[in-house]
Amino acid sequence: MKLQITRLRVEQLRRFRSPLELGGFEPGLNILAAPNEAGKSTLVRAIRAAFFERHRSTAVEDLRPWGEGSGAAPLVELDFLIDGQGHRLVKSFLGKKRCTLAAGARSFDGTDAEDHLAQLFGFSFAGKGASKPENWGIPGLLWVEQGRGQELDVSHARDHLHDALRDPAGDSAAALAASGGDAILDSLRAQRDELLTSTGKPRAAHAEAIAQVATLEAELGAIDAQVAAYRQQVDQLAQMRQQHQADEMARPWEALREQLLAAQHRNDALQAGQEQLRNDRARLRQLHETRELLAKELAGLAQQQTEAQTRERACEETAKQLHDSDAAVAHARQSAAETQRRVDSARDAWRAASQEAQRRNLQQLLQQAQADAARSADSLARAEEANARLAALQATAAAAPKIRAADVEQLQTLERAEHDADLRRQAVATRLQFVLPEGQALELQARDGSHDLRGQGERLIDAPATLQLPGGGRLVITPGGDDLVALARAHADARDAMRAALRASGVDDIAQARSRLGASADLDAQIKLAQQALGIVAPRGLDALRSELAQAQSRIATAQAAFERLPAATAEPTLSIEEAEAAQQAAVAAEHAAQKTLAEAQRRQSAAQEASASARREFAAAQAALADPGRQQRHAQASQQWLAAGAEAEALTARIDQTSADVQAARPDIVLQDIDRLQRSIEQVTRSHQQRREQLLLLENTLQQAGAQGLEEEREAVAGQLVQARRRHAELQRRADALALLCHKLEQKRQATLTRLQAPLQTRMQHYLPLLMPGATVQMDAGLAPATLTRLTAGGAVESGQLQELSFGAREQLRLISRFAYADLLQEAGRPTLLILDDALVHSDAPRLAQMKRALFDAAQRHQVLLFTCHPDHWRDMGVALRPLG
Repeated sequence: MKLQITRLRVEQLRRFRSPLELGGFEPGLNILAAPNEAGKSTLVRAIRAAFFERHRSTAVEDLRPWGEGSGAAPLVELDFLIDGQGHRLVKSFLGKKRCTLAAGARSFDGTDAEDHLAQLFGFSFAGKGASKPENWGIPGLLWVEQGRGQELDVSHARDHLHDALRDPAGDSAAALAASGGDAILDSLRAQRDELLTSTGKPRAAHAEAIAQVATLEAELGAIDAQVAAYRQQVDQLAQMRQQHQADEMARPWEALREQLLAAQHRNDALQAGQEQLRNDRARLRQLHETRELLAKELAGLAQQQTEAQTRERACEETAKQLHDSDAAVAHARQSAAETQRRVDSARDAWRAASQEAQRRNLQQLLQQAQADAARSADSLARAEEANARLAALQATAAAAPKIRAADVEQLQTLERAEHDADLRRQAVATRLQFVLPEGQALELQARDGSHDLRGQGERLIDAPATLQLPGGGRLVITPGGDDLVALARAHADARDAMRAALRASGVDDIAQARSRLGASADLDAQIKLAQQALGIVAPRGLDALRSELAQAQSRIATAQAAFERLPAATAEPTLSIEEAEAAQQAAVAAEHAAQKTLAEAQRRQSAAQEASASARREFAAAQAALADPGRQQRHAQASQQWLAAGAEAEALTARIDQTSADVQAARPDIVLQDIDRLQRSIEQVTRSHQQRREQLLLLENTLQQAGAQGLEEEREAVAGQLVQARRRHAELQRRADALALLCHKLEQKRQATLTRLQAPLQTRMQHYLPLLMPGATVQMDAGLAPATLTRLTAGGAVESGQLQELSFGAREQLRLISRFAYADLLQEAGRPTLLILDDALVHSDAPRLAQMKRALFDAAQRHQVLLFTCHPDHWRDMGVALRPLG
């Protein structure tokens, strides 16, 4: 059954608030290309909603336009053909719920329309809420959602595939659907599954029997271990009692305590010596600091005398420097006045030279402007002449008849086509060769009229013709073969197309067309040369030349006016502007240097005055300090204290060295380690003694309890239970093995039957698979889904594996091919088929994509395919136009 969607219209649906209508869908491949967020998936959702959702459903809020209120009514209209009969489905949701279906002369409304579509297309509706994959049936198998091409769930369409595989005898349905054989196999599987899991592991009563055996074995092992432990503990108790009595007699911890006390006394003595050593070192540091302070005080008293002498010499030196700086300031003032007079004279000379230079510049500007005006006038005249010639050529070109190079190429193509068709016709046509005596003629009546045959010649006959014989009678010549008729028709069509093209181009033959094209090309070349000539003369156009002429004339007038405003020239010779500027710059530089020299001399004079005054003040202060009566007394006291502190420091240093040597020889760190070692030893010995006592009490109590438990009797009881459990496990194991073997044999038999029944589907799969993977085969499982792939490796070896183990892209490619095979099978069984691929094959590399395109193009010869993509560049080689949205 052939299905073709011809028109799709949506309104108020997600992003499509305004109506969007797409029509003119091809019966085969249709590629709808648009960027992300352009609405491709929205259109796929609209098609799904039109078929799968009840129009009264409240679970379609996702169809509402974004941001719209409760009044929105998403609308979907679909026009489609089924075996040439027109259908129109109109369905709206939410704010305005309705559904109508026009199927030829019949019409359906509401749920009747929806149920009719479900029965026709092979799907169902959800009992409550939104439609789910288990309701989608055949369309759910053939319509691929975005990002889910690698998934394939055949279970919801399996019944339809079973129906398609049913042969007239009906045994396929009996083998693949529910049957007595399947019921027996299911019963045996159920019995097997009561004892074994799907992987062959024990379960339920079987697993419980194994667990009971293991438990009893573990319990028996534990009892045996308890018996062995009891005997070991009896021996251990005797040994521990001997060790405990030995410790009670020796009492090793008392000797360790005496050693610890002696070590602590040694440590106390060392601590006292270290404390004395710290005090002596602190006192020695104080004595050194006191001697340093006294030495500084003595040095300061001696420095006062030296500083007084230095201040006197400094006072004399600063007085001499002040006298020299006064003389330098007077000389600098005289030099500055002289340079000022030179600067004034140089500025007067520069003003005179500047006026003369301005007069010469204006004369040069006036001459240049006059030359520019003459040159612009000449260029404007030549440009106007070139522009007039270009306009004449363009007018000639506009009046001449036009013909394009493409038109001439088309005429040449048509001429070759006519010539080729004529050659093919001549090769197949019947050849009539004749040789007639002089004066004798025959009449040949052909499709193109009557012809007289005289003398010797040849005629080609490509249609029935009659040859009139002298004296009455005729020969009817009928060329044989359908090819000749077709070739003759093709030649006539080519000749008519050639004549129509000549008339459309306004020429009598191709030679005239070439001549007209050559004349047009010559005229275009002359126009280009004229344009180039105009561009050379007026590269920026005529208006630019006119503007240049006006600017030159304006510069002439401006220069003449400025020249008239200048004062009259003097008769005295003047310096050039460069000489005047150089003289002025030299005078100004000399003036700046003199001013700088004067400022430096004044700075030095001020510094000398300040230094002289400061030296006098410092000399007076030094003299006053030397005259202080208490200075000699402070000097004597400081000298006596410095000597006493030195003697005490020497004695203290000797005592510190002796004490430090004694402490170092005693090794206080080792004494501390001895204390720690002895304390730990005492703790360890006493703790071990106490732990052994506790272990003796615990072990005695444990042995008393173990002797009262009757371990031997308990072991005999557990051993009997273990024998019974092992017998039960053996019985269940034999039953599980028998059921597993029986199921395996039946499944092998059933698989052979399924292979024969799946042959049509396997044939369709092998129709497509070589296009993707040459030499590969796919094995279908019992659920009619592709399960195992077998192919050749690059080294020529054969490998097999589950499809689920392949990469994402490979799984998508193989499952799309499976959908093509299902579509072929369903179509042969009379089911309407439509393939919808939303952004499929985006994970395929370039070689695999090219192979999938061949499979897709082949499937599109039998089914309508709607391919939605955001990669239009990948699909330009499919032989169909890419349709944008909107």
